[in-house]
This record gives sequence, structure tokens and C-alpha cells, in this order.
Amino acid sequence: MRFHLRQNVRFHDGEKFDAESVRFSIARYLDVETGFPALGFISSIQGAVIVDTNTVDIVTKVPDGLLLNRLAGFIVIVPSRYLKRNGDHALELTPNGTGPFQFVRWVRGDRIILSRNPQYWNVGYPKADQLVFRFLKSRQQFLALKSGDVDIVTELPGTETTAAILAGTVQVVKAPSFYTVTASLNSGRPPLDDIRVRQALNYAVNKEDLVRYDLRGNGRVIATVTMDGEGGHNPRLIPYPYDLARAKALMKSSGHPKGFKLRVLVKAQGERAAKIIAQYLKNIGVDLDMHMTTDADVVRDLTTQSWDMFIAGCPDPMAHSFFIQSIYLYGKSPYKISSNLSYDARLEAMAATLDDGRRNDLAMKLDRYIHEQALMVFLYQRLKTYGVRKGIEFSPPVTGMPYFFNTKKELLH
Repeated sequence: MRFHLRQNVRFHDGEKFDAESVRFSIARYLDVETGFPALGFISSIQGAVIVDTNTVDIVTKVPDGLLLNRLAGFIVIVPSRYLKRNGDHALELTPNGTGPFQFVRWVRGDRIILSRNPQYWNVGYPKADQLVFRFLKSRQQFLALKSGDVDIVTELPGTETTAAILAGTVQVVKAPSFYTVTASLNSGRPPLDDIRVRQALNYAVNKEDLVRYDLRGNGRVIATVTMDGEGGHNPRLIPYPYDLARAKALMKSSGHPKGFKLRVLVKAQGERAAKIIAQYLKNIGVDLDMHMTTDADVVRDLTTQSWDMFIAGCPDPMAHSFFIQSIYLYGKSPYKISSNLSYDARLEAMAATLDDGRRNDLAMKLDRYIHEQALMVFLYQRLKTYGVRKGIEFSPPVTGMPYFFNTKKELLH
């Protein structure tokens, strides 16, 4: 795919953005020595070839219909000369990009300060002169918002929304986000190799109550792990309803009327949902033996031990159904707990299709396959809740990424 680069763009230190910047950055991502944790998601890329100063070709190893999603979701361009001059770890202490805000100072454990980039290529942006990211404990965040010490809280707890409205100085902004908690299943061995058992688990969990108690109502029940607005999402699918009688009947017909125990790995941000799910599954005799893990240890725990279920929260930076599906179900993913060759073939065929219409059709069929096979316990899409000081104009993106280039403060009258 050939890219004609935007001209007259410079990094924050003045270095010119050009084809060499792109070639260097892509090579750096693909180098295993760099240790990029999402390397598997860009492994279709062979490299970048310079055509001229302002033109570059991204070459892939195989046809890749999701190349643009991969680039947008994972790749940022870094200044090659800056890194060669200052060392590969220079960006850790002094970030240097082409974006609307440039790094000023990092006070560890307290704040990061960014200022407006006067050389930003998009004239008129950013709208704010300075950004200050504060690091506050969750219980302190709403108090800081209420007092005016901060203007935006990006994770306003549902328990604080009423108090925020009553404060009179705060507006509550709710927006859909490409984020779900997943409960993937080891369908490669008993008892979860039986589709009736997997369906029973879906019918046994009251998803509406899960949204109510886990998210304080700030969520939507979904039919698979894809969400409205994502490429490849199938809007025709209907979520599994809560039907305890049907769940028990399926357990009986599968030969498990008294249930069984499942060994479950739970990543930290999915702990609350996991505990609620466990209570519902007890109603059909399924006991969850839960083990907690962290982002730092999850791959080690997944690859060194055997699990029946894996519960974890997951965003979608690619804005395509491929991302979450492939993380938890694809045979080559470090986060999978079982392999399904039929699923793998369908996923690979979809991703390799270059025609947009045909690829979307294959993606929706894959979404239906995952739903009908009940390869996971499908839960909810999260509605992200923000607390915003009145007078601040802020539009949260659906990906949940911290984009503030168009955020501004209005004068209050």
C-alpha cells in the first residue's frame, strides 16, 4: 500500500517527518529486540520501502485487508535521527512526536505536563494551550473535579454520577466505548467441548443484572464480543437471554445435571464481573475455581498452566471485530486457552480479503459462527462515564483513547 506523506510536518524537536521516519519506525516495531508486546497484530507487515522523500510503500507478507486498522491501532512514527542521537530509550524520558501537544515535564507519581505544539500541521488545533494529567487515587478524583482542581475525570464511578449532577458545576458525559469484559472458554476439552454446555453458561448468566451491578447500569448487553460501530460487527445477532430453566435443561441433556468445577484465570479489571458471574453459574451447579492475575503476569500464567475459562477486560484500538476475537480465540494468540482450526481458517480468510464488502460479509459470518457456537460467555459493552466541569467542551472518542486535540474551555457568562 502506497502512502503519500503529509509534507512540512516536524517532530517536536524540529526534526523533519519524512519517509525515513516511517521506514525506521516500522523496522523498529518489527525487530524482536524492541520487545513490542502486540507484535503478533502487525506480523503481516514485511517492512516499509522508501519511494522518495515523501512517499513510502508498506509491504505485507500476505494480502492484508486490515492493514489500515493495524497501522491506526498500533503504529506511531518516531524520529529516527533523535533516537540514533540519544539512544533507543530516549522517548521514555522525553517523548518526541508530531502530535498537537508536546512534552514539558513529568513529575513522577503526581503529573505529566504537555503544552500546545505551535508547529502542529492541523491549523487551529489544539484548542487548549496546556494539558496536565494528574495522578490521583480514585476516591480523590471526584473531589478534585468538584472543587475545580481538575476539569475532566475519565473514569467517573457510577456511584458518583448523582453527586456530580447535584454539585451544579459538573456535567456527566456518557459515551459508548469499544470495551467489553470477555469470558473465553476452553472448547477443546470436556466439559466445554459440548456446545450445549457452552450455551447453558450463556443462558445461566443474567446479563442485564450484570450491567446493573458491575457497571451501575452503564453498559449494554451484547450478542458476541463485537460492538456497534466496529468493522465486522453483525447487528442481526440477538444476545442470549437469561433463561435458567433452559440452562438447566441443557446441562441435563449434556450429562451434567449436577454441574462441575471450572478452573478460571481472572485478570484484575475483570474481577468484579467474574464474582457476579460465579454467583449465577452456581444456579446450574457450576463452581468457578478462580485465580487472579495481572497485566504483567497474565501471559506467563496462561502459557504455563491449563484453564477452562479466562475472564478479562479488553478494549479495541483497531476499531474492528478482528481485534478482540483474535486475542481470545485465535490459535496463534498468547491469550487463547484452546484452539479451533475452523475458527482460525475463517479469521485468516476474512483478514486476507482485500475487497471491503466481501471482507465485511465474511466478518459478519464469523461473528455469527462465534455466537452460535457459544465460544465465550458473552457479556456487555461498556458505556464509559466521564465527569466534565461545566464550561469544558469535550467529545470522548469511541475507542476510549485519550484524544484532547479538540477539547477547549468555554467562557462562562
